[in-house]
Amino acid sequence: MLYYFLKHTDATYRKPIDPVRENISLHPPKNLYSNYSIGSNAIRDGAVWTCETKSVKGDDPTLLYFYGSGLIRGPRKQHWKFIEQLLQRGVPRIILVEAPLFPSFKISYTLAWSLKVTTEIVNKVDKVAQFKVLGEGSGAWLAYYLLHNFANKKQPSVNELILLCPWLDYTLSNPWIDKIEAIDPINNRAEWTRLGATWQRQIATAEKYETVKGDYKETITPLAPVYFDLRKMPPTRVYTAEYDIFKADAEKLRQKAASQPVIFNYYEYKKMVHNWYHYALPESELLFDQLAATVTQPMSEWEKTAELNGKFW
Repeated sequence: MLYYFLKHTDATYRKPIDPVRENISLHPPKNLYSNYSIGSNAIRDGAVWTCETKSVKGDDPTLLYFYGSGLIRGPRKQHWKFIEQLLQRGVPRIILVEAPLFPSFKISYTLAWSLKVTTEIVNKVDKVAQFKVLGEGSGAWLAYYLLHNFANKKQPSVNELILLCPWLDYTLSNPWIDKIEAIDPINNRAEWTRLGATWQRQIATAEKYETVKGDYKETITPLAPVYFDLRKMPPTRVYTAEYDIFKADAEKLRQKAASQPVIFNYYEYKKMVHNWYHYALPESELLFDQLAATVTQPMSEWEKTAELNGKFW
């Protein structure tokens, strides 16, 4: 019923994207303040929110959260609800990064700001037992870009990267998207491609990518992390939905991981739509349970061994 409701309402994928009207941020709701410790630190043109349980300890696991909004919206009600769901399940500390938004700021500035702020956060919590990064939608490629820079500059390590419905290539040129587009009731492929192209023009430099064979090079950007070197990434988990155009590049990343000595998990929720976990569904509860277990429990040595050599489950 949810699928058909989205398909035939204003939430349809034909809806245009107007960044000028979207630069709005909502503060955490009162019940979140009542039940948990909520703190904010305003940083030039952005902010960092720390959400903790009452019983949190200094060395407890920490989750760094890059919410999905196309970098044109601040955190909304669904993002604070997402945090509340994880806190209820025992995740002791969640740090939400509220980066400067487009079009008020160029995407190159947002990337530089995010890298600086995230580096400071990681340095401060370097002694925690587990430090993991979660990115959803556009927040996924932002998280991917930051961790890629951490690896290049030998910054403190991150234990795990979690990607939800990730946007992994701003061009959305993957031909696999063609079949999915007709059944995706939320995402507007043409509009997201147009927005990504605008961002790309604001980035002065690009990184070099070389194929495994080493006989061909192409220029890529932070907006297309699907082409980054997976061997520089921490253990990665990807959660995607069957009726989501972003699934195509998540599948592409999965196939790429299969040929490299990396720890990589891929989960596809059948008959679900983009960001299904923001709706009251049994599958949403299942995902929250999985995420809470992933954040609070370290990956076992057996799990590491089982997931090498491109095995996914």
